[in-house]
Formats: sequence, structure tokens, C-alpha cells
Amino acid sequence: MADINISLATRTTLLQVQRARVLIDRAAERLSTGKTHFVARSLTDRARDLLGLKDKISDAATTVGAAVVAIDRIIALVSQMRGVAVSVKGGALSGAVPTTVTGNVVANAGRVVTSEVHGAKNKDSFDITHNGTTTTIVNKKNDTFNDLRDKINAISGLTATVSNGNPLVITAADGQDIVITNNVNDLATDLGLATSTNGSVASSELRQAAEAQFDRLRTQIDNLVNDTTILGKNLLRASPDSLTVKFNESGSSTVAIFGVGSDAAALAISAVDSTDAFTTDAGIDATVAQLDAALTALRVTRMTLGAHYTLIKTRLGFTEDLITVLEEGSDRLINVDLDAESATLLALQTRHDMALGVLSLSFDNRSSIFGLLTLG
Repeated sequence: MADINISLATRTTLLQVQRARVLIDRAAERLSTGKTHFVARSLTDRARDLLGLKDKISDAATTVGAAVVAIDRIIALVSQMRGVAVSVKGGALSGAVPTTVTGNVVANAGRVVTSEVHGAKNKDSFDITHNGTTTTIVNKKNDTFNDLRDKINAISGLTATVSNGNPLVITAADGQDIVITNNVNDLATDLGLATSTNGSVASSELRQAAEAQFDRLRTQIDNLVNDTTILGKNLLRASPDSLTVKFNESGSSTVAIFGVGSDAAALAISAVDSTDAFTTDAGIDATVAQLDAALTALRVTRMTLGAHYTLIKTRLGFTEDLITVLEEGSDRLINVDLDAESATLLALQTRHDMALGVLSLSFDNRSSIFGLLTLG
């Protein structure tokens, strides 16, 4: 090929054409290889994975949230039960019928038991249970019927009497049951003593109504706990379920939530109507103590589950926001960036063609300039 003289201006234009061609090739490669599409697909895939994870986080939030709401309602019920119990304390009582246990007739109260009662031996014994307290009465050597009477009289709330020609009688003035069982051998049976429930405790219509109301509220606690099952999970029943919530795709970020039994039995709140627990102020005090302990336990459970609920809601919001960001990023890559690449390619091609036009005017021999450019 003959030498071609190129001016400085022509050389500059030639370099511009070559640079434009390089940029055209790069832009064309980006469009043809789909690198942008690959990145966008990666973002879309992660958004899809997080979407499935978000549904599980949302389910967990619903389950824990239901438990938190239920605990709030149970606290309200227990507080109401406490008010019912306290409101009847100190009121007037009436209607007590003493409970009595009558044994065999004693010919001579001053005689030794083992000499008068067939089968009775030294160190034989029986138990007396009254008002929750059990006492063992032991027949020691040379004890008389009067001695047994005195031992029974030493039991708080009980009175025993015996005299010549009359039976041994045990009385509970408060009307509580007197439960008698043999301990060593059959001393109670030998004396003709047996359990008696023939008394009636002192009460009032107000206290009886309070007991019934208290037990109705107690039943509502159990009903509420049973109704807290969400998606097969119940965090409050007697044998509570547990949850493990994953916050990311790899499972490296999780939280374990353990349920807490919060029904009446788990809270150690006893029914009162069947036991006439409100017939004494001491019984009411015992019930109030149960309720206070239950309230403390419930507040601890509320704090723990409430903290878990807040955390899950926070992570749920974060996951939703992250899904939105990933989807928007994918859309920008597919729509905006590819449009920009196409526009860039078109501009480069235009610059390239214009520069070629300028160069063609600078040479009479066009084949020579095309040979220099080796543009194919």
C-alpha cells in the first residue's frame, strides 16, 4: 500500500473513531452477554426466597401476638377474681352446724383403754384430719378414755367429751369435716370412731355468690387459653408449644420462643365453690395469695412474649422493606440500565459514523482510509 500522509486533525479524528469502536464493542458485549440480566435475576431470586420467609415470620407474629393479647385478658380476669374474693372478706357469717363423731359407749371413762376395748393394744393409733391439719392420736400404756379425750381436745378446733355410760364424742364447732383413719392397727375402729361429714360450715349468701362467680371466671381463663391456638400452635396451654423463627435464608439468625402454661391449673388457682373456700377469712386470704402469685407469673410471661413479639414485628418489617428494595433494584437493572446501554450504543454508533464521514472527506482514496482503520 502506498504511503498515506495524515494531518494532525485527521489523526485525531482517526483515534476518536478507534476509541468509539472499542466502546461500541463493549456496549454490544454487555447487551449480548446479559450480565445485567444475571444480576437482576439474582436480586429477584433472593426477593422470592425472602417472600417465603416473610410468610413464616408473619405466621409467628400472629401466633405470638395472639398469646400476648390472651395474657392481657387473663391478667384482667385474675385481677377481677381477686376483687371478688377481697370484697366478701370480713362479712357476717351464719348457719354453722357442728360436725360430730360418736364412738362406742364407754362403761367407765377412767379405766385403761386396752383393758376395756377388745383388740386395743399399747401404741395403737389413729389419725384425725380437720381443717387441713392431721394429728395422730397414740394409745400409750395405761392410757384411759379420759386420756384419749384430752389428747383430742388439744387439737385446735375440736372438742372431745366422754363420761361413764356415754360414748366418746368429737365435735367440730366450725362444721368442717372430721376425717378419721386407722394408723397403727385398728384403734379407731375398735373405739367405734369413723369419718363424719354431717356438719355445715358458716357462710352467707354473699360469700356463696362470690364463690360461684369466682369459679365462673376461673373457667373463662381455661376457655381463653384453649382459644389461643393459632395455626396449630398454642403458647399458653398446660403443655405449651414452642416456636423457632428464622429471620434469614441461611437460618443463621433465629429466635426460639418457649410457651408458658397459663391456664388455671398451671397458675395454681384453685376452685373455691366446691370447697367452700370463702367461708373463712383465712380461706379468702389463701385464695388471694394464689392470685397474687399468678399475677406475678403472668406479668413475667407478658414481658417475655411481648419482647419476642416486638422483635418479630421489627424483623417482619425489615424483611418486607428488603424485598421491596431487591425488587426495585432488579427492575432498575432490567428496565433503566438496559435502556441506558442501548442509548449509549446508539450514540457511539452515531459518533462513529459521523467520524467516518469526516475521514472520508479527507481522502480521495477511500479504500486507503478504510484500510488504515481495518474496520472490516
